[in-house]
Amino acid sequence: MSPKPFENPQRQSEIGVILIFFLTLYKLFRGLWAIAAYLIFSTPSGKTLLYVGLGLTVLGILVFMYSYVYYRKFQFHIDYENESFVLQKGVFSSEVIEIPFDKIQQVNTEQSLLQRLTNVHKLVIDTAGGKEKEVSIHAISKTKANQLSAILMEAKESSQTEAEVETSTISAEKEGIVWSYKMDILTLLKIGISSNYFRGLILIAVFFSSIYQELSRWFQDSEILDSYMTDLPDPSNSVSGLLLAGIVVLLGSILITVIEVFIKYFNLKLQRTKSNLQLQMGLKTNRKVSLQPRRVQLLQIKSNPVQKCLNLHEMQISLANSENSLGKSKIKIPGLGKEIVSKVNTFLYPEEKSSFQEIFKPHIILFFRKLFISILMISVAFYVLFLLVQLNFQTLVLLAVLCFIGMTIYQFLLFKSLRLHISEEFIIKKHGFWSSVEGRLETFKIQAITIREPYFYQKRDLVNILFHTAGGDVSFHAVHKDILPYINFVFYKIESSEKNWM
Repeated sequence: MSPKPFENPQRQSEIGVILIFFLTLYKLFRGLWAIAAYLIFSTPSGKTLLYVGLGLTVLGILVFMYSYVYYRKFQFHIDYENESFVLQKGVFSSEVIEIPFDKIQQVNTEQSLLQRLTNVHKLVIDTAGGKEKEVSIHAISKTKANQLSAILMEAKESSQTEAEVETSTISAEKEGIVWSYKMDILTLLKIGISSNYFRGLILIAVFFSSIYQELSRWFQDSEILDSYMTDLPDPSNSVSGLLLAGIVVLLGSILITVIEVFIKYFNLKLQRTKSNLQLQMGLKTNRKVSLQPRRVQLLQIKSNPVQKCLNLHEMQISLANSENSLGKSKIKIPGLGKEIVSKVNTFLYPEEKSSFQEIFKPHIILFFRKLFISILMISVAFYVLFLLVQLNFQTLVLLAVLCFIGMTIYQFLLFKSLRLHISEEFIIKKHGFWSSVEGRLETFKIQAITIREPYFYQKRDLVNILFHTAGGDVSFHAVHKDILPYINFVFYKIESSEKNWM
């Protein structure tokens, strides 16, 4: 009988030696940047350069020998009898990693620029309990990556027969594609323009403040610089100058955001097959992810008024993971139209039906609590500003009043947007003033529910609710105790459900 796929131990592609060599060199030189900077900015003698060259040559030979031994000892296979994936690696000490099928959370493929040039893929196996990625195979062919990914994602099903395991090795390209979506360049540009570019503003502010501090430190004793700075006109005295500077900074922040969006989401593709939703995106590192509905713990859909006009919605999918590493299994898919969002939602929740739906709102005390905290922070900020900056007292008071009014309006609109929907199958939380967010989780996937009743809530019969899932928590504060019977129903759904939550 012929062996099953990956039953026998095997190595990476032969090009893996080169990849390991360059990765090791990169890690070494990243720690030796100070020596490189010294050689560049100093004028070393010929003898010094000779010794440096010989040292680098010896180091390169040692690194190549290490890379070859690491490649030879790096072996992986599937243990069908014990239902686990086994990897052995190590140069000076041998390490064996065995991952049971039921602990595998996700199998992804990635391609850096170097891997694309060498036509190999990186296979990453995530587990629900690890803080880091448990297994990374840096050099594997596309065919083998698809086969291994398909087997590991399907083999944990206890109902699979040997014939089904063989069938699961068929690559995704040969599966029947129900529908597909590819993001174009114009959509990427729309995302960059309409996304949160305050991050770009912060990066610009930090960059120029760092340059200013360094220049001030270097030239603080320079009379030439002092005289030059004295002769420069003060831009704050010119309205047009301030306006021009503001426009330049705003355009710069938008440009930074657009570049970041292109690097992260270039060539974004979505494909729905019979059993999976496949996502591929990235310019610097091309990542391919295969999602199954039962592994999705929490689904969030975000948008703002500008993006809604452009028919752009961001979908964030949270997968099961450990409490200490929830961030690594949050997958963001921006720039989706309503029709694609609807298709993804239908795939993830094909049996969406509920006999009832109850909507809960927070008590007004939550608004006053948030407003008090915000006003307190603004008061402290303006007090510090008053001490550090020589501003007219009347101007400072006027700015403070405007901030208080703006913060009051913002907190009120944010409070009015809070809604918690409880139905037979779902917990849905809606919130957000500018960026509206709708988070959805299935009741049977809830791991635990925390109910807290602070002292100042007791007279009003209010509680805070926290839904714990393997993909993150969902909270709702200052809600009346009328919600408790519905919480008991959710407990019943959790205990009585026989569905798999991951």
